[in-house]
Amino acid sequence: MSRILARDVLRGRPTVATSDVGNAQETIAELFGDHRIRPIGFHQSVDMKLRSVRRGGVGIEFLDYGTEVQIDAQALDDFFLVQIPLAGRARLQVRSSIVESSPTLATIPPLERPFTMTWDRGAPHLIVYIQHQTLADVGDRLFGQDSGTDLDLGLSMDLKGIQGRAFLRSVVELQDAMAAEHAAVPDHLHRLLAETMLSRLLMATIKPLEPAPAGNADDRGRLTRRFNELLERHSAEELSVSDIAFSLGVSLRTLQAVVRSELGETPSELLRRTRLTRARELLLAAEPGSETVTSIAIEAGFSHLSRFSSAYLQTFGELPSESLHR
Repeated sequence: MSRILARDVLRGRPTVATSDVGNAQETIAELFGDHRIRPIGFHQSVDMKLRSVRRGGVGIEFLDYGTEVQIDAQALDDFFLVQIPLAGRARLQVRSSIVESSPTLATIPPLERPFTMTWDRGAPHLIVYIQHQTLADVGDRLFGQDSGTDLDLGLSMDLKGIQGRAFLRSVVELQDAMAAEHAAVPDHLHRLLAETMLSRLLMATIKPLEPAPAGNADDRGRLTRRFNELLERHSAEELSVSDIAFSLGVSLRTLQAVVRSELGETPSELLRRTRLTRARELLLAAEPGSETVTSIAIEAGFSHLSRFSSAYLQTFGELPSESLHR
């Protein structure tokens, strides 16, 4: 596998540099959301260098903290990150799951769950930023309509295999184009390069949604009922569809296939709708002044207020604050 050199990532693009931890944290928060950076060891400063370009729902970032750091991050909202150390090693921890990354193993932080990372000194990263909807659209075209709505990329990606190497080549091609001035790369060429990269990411991390198992109809109905029961009891907790599949003793792909076949919606859509319905009940029952939209959103299982408000408005035709003050 050819090696990507740090100096070649977005070469010629402006570099943001700072040694102040607070400035570094504020700069990175604007790109990736709330988090806390803590230098590890004797040094209480960083030597951060950042280059970043985004266009059409995707982005390429070069990030080097220049020292060993621990990063405590809030749950990602509506975008994925593929993080590739260009040298050295890094660690991603999500609850009890730990992934040690290197130039041959990328990490993919999860959506809707907080996580912690440790980056070694001398571990500059190439980071691919991808809007959730942009990737879902490519998934729909690649695997079939609605297949992209339940995207579970896992926490890591092997870059040594055929599919991983193909993804990495497409990342290099995309970053070369994005390093050029915006006008130098026509929109249609950028879209082609971006969609190629996203398709290779999906092929390297997930399989097409399989048809519902052709087994006993009673078994499928029983699995669906148990799924609905878990939603009713635990939707407000910090859980994902993967957690539900594990609790039910089936694979994620089996749960997705059965639920979509039996109920006509994906597990993620049903989990989100259950949480929204619960939030509406709480908002309408609350006394204004005693509860807030934020506290109710958290109680219903939402970790991001902006995402909750947008989904609520789309579902019920009014803002959560309007329901609260009825």
